[in-house]
Amino acid sequence: MLAFQRLLARPLGAAASKTSPAAYACCATRLYATTDSNGARFRQAGLTKENVPRLDKVDSILDFTELSKGKTLDQPKLFPAHRPTEAVMNTVTEIVDTPLTTAEQARLLKKTLVLKRVVNMNGKGKQPSMYALVVVGNGKGLAGYGEGKDEEPSRAIFKATNRAIKNLRFFDRYDDRTISMDIEHKFHATKLELRSRPPGFGCRANHYIHEICRCIGIQDLSGKVRGSRKPMNVIKATFEAFSNQKMPQDIAKMRGKKLADVQSVYYGSH
Repeated sequence: MLAFQRLLARPLGAAASKTSPAAYACCATRLYATTDSNGARFRQAGLTKENVPRLDKVDSILDFTELSKGKTLDQPKLFPAHRPTEAVMNTVTEIVDTPLTTAEQARLLKKTLVLKRVVNMNGKGKQPSMYALVVVGNGKGLAGYGEGKDEEPSRAIFKATNRAIKNLRFFDRYDDRTISMDIEHKFHATKLELRSRPPGFGCRANHYIHEICRCIGIQDLSGKVRGSRKPMNVIKATFEAFSNQKMPQDIAKMRGKKLADVQSVYYGSH
């Protein structure tokens, strides 16, 4: 260091002519300032193999010895590329909370009405997944629908089916074949007009309504969908309309008649 100060004090020409090679070597050595255990500062002359700092002892993040098993510094993928399956709309197990037996669940009519690819945008970017809407029923007034989402279509359908079985409810039918009265129902931007029909008329309505009626067991019905015809809206509007329909007892009470008189007005087979 003293030689370096003398070199700066001399003129450039004199320094170039009178400085020895040892002085250049001394100037080229890089010095490091450290502290000992007592807090006293001292300088190390140069970086050698013995005094090289052990960074792996200072910060564990820089220690790649446990992460990399080969001669490469590339870290293995510690996190999956996509979201874990358990984080997508609650995991559905094989056990379904329903009073139906396993044999009765196997005999249910299952229809996947909606299966599409959806994208969720978050901090990691676009996270793709599959959405499924399934309708199940026994054809005798018991039906329900469920929604499921997963990265694989099969698991999305499986989740939706299990939720549909959990959401099963009973719908009253007139003469076990049609609805009790004409229904007009509005769900968001979807407007439904469902009408009861005589025996042998068939189910003439939107194809989503047709599949729902098949699962419930409604054979004679005509319907019209106005406004939004999106599958999710039509399916949910249909289930709400069937749930809100008036029973023959309510119709007889409103008209001031007996139940037998009200039932004979509609298309009964007996």
